[in-house]
Amino acid sequence: MKILDHFFISTRKWVEKKTFFRCCLKFIYRLPQTEFQEYVARYVPTKYVGGETVRTRNVSVVTLGQKNPNRTILLTERDSGSGGFCAEWVYWLNRLYFSDQMGISHCFNWIGSQFFVEESIKNKNIFEYYFKQPYGLVVEDVKQSKNVIIDKNSTDYGYYDVFAPGRDDDYMITDDDFCKLAQMQKKYIHIEPMLKNEIERDIAQIIGTEKVLAVHARGADAQIHYANHPIPIGIDKYIEETEKSLKLIGANKVFLATDDNNILKAFIDKYKENLLYYKDVERSDGVRMSCYGDVQREKHHYRLGKEIIKDVYTLAACTGLVCSASYVSYMAKIVKMASGQTFQTVNSISSVKREKGMNLTDPLTIKKVETLWNQELKSAGKGEWK
Repeated sequence: MKILDHFFISTRKWVEKKTFFRCCLKFIYRLPQTEFQEYVARYVPTKYVGGETVRTRNVSVVTLGQKNPNRTILLTERDSGSGGFCAEWVYWLNRLYFSDQMGISHCFNWIGSQFFVEESIKNKNIFEYYFKQPYGLVVEDVKQSKNVIIDKNSTDYGYYDVFAPGRDDDYMITDDDFCKLAQMQKKYIHIEPMLKNEIERDIAQIIGTEKVLAVHARGADAQIHYANHPIPIGIDKYIEETEKSLKLIGANKVFLATDDNNILKAFIDKYKENLLYYKDVERSDGVRMSCYGDVQREKHHYRLGKEIIKDVYTLAACTGLVCSASYVSYMAKIVKMASGQTFQTVNSISSVKREKGMNLTDPLTIKKVETLWNQELKSAGKGEWK
């Protein structure tokens, strides 16, 4: 079965770049589905008003019950698979931009993840582990509401209106994208109150009122030759750019957020007592994705998400930022912008995006990568993750 999946995914990746063939294959594949037949039958082409094009959105509104009769609600249900936390966070902002532009309410139900599902928590919506619903809606009520749009990643549903992860233009984010996503962050994303208090307390303790340079250094699995991902920055380069930025802002202390213990050790050797970092964070010793594995600690999978959120807000609390292209650094910039503040300096180390490499949507590729990760877990005495 995995061989067939591999074949279909490889074919799909080729077809995705050929608009006409993609359209034909989609039509053939979906034609037996009643919903698709109805969609084609009611398709409305672009209108023109006063000689100007008016954008037409072909979206489906369904009735699931009689609740919230005066609201139209976009329901985003997600299984993020092996996706990272901050990539998912940017995705929420992309979806909120669409609902905000459409003037409709929004509800998130993050129901699946390889890394962040915490079995010990009764609430099965991962989004609500950490954040309040943007409109205060209850998922169960939304699923019994009168006017519901089931979210989709398509042009009609605004997926291409602003930057989003997972597309062919992945990691090609613009200043305009940052501005729009920051507006959504400020307006709609609010941390769960107890977690918010904890994060604010920890930031006050580690940063205080000092001038501190933030560094986000991506390592670990970034060293694997993933297709459509930036080629990673070496440790020496991170330190070289950190030195430049420290002089630029007149700071002595560095706050480091990293998923890689080797990077952490190098920064400790360099900056000693002037290095600030959170010690209770799961990091990798090699190429393992730091959130991969069932590490024996209380609420491990919940804490993985909490640690990333805390890193993002702590990075954003600093005076300047050194980083490469990554979703953690993207979210640090977005959170800083959403707060109405700006970094004194942003040293974004440029890197080339690898066009060819391992395709993370291919089950065979994922299996190969997880074999490497399990070997690392076993060597570290943490056991394999089944």
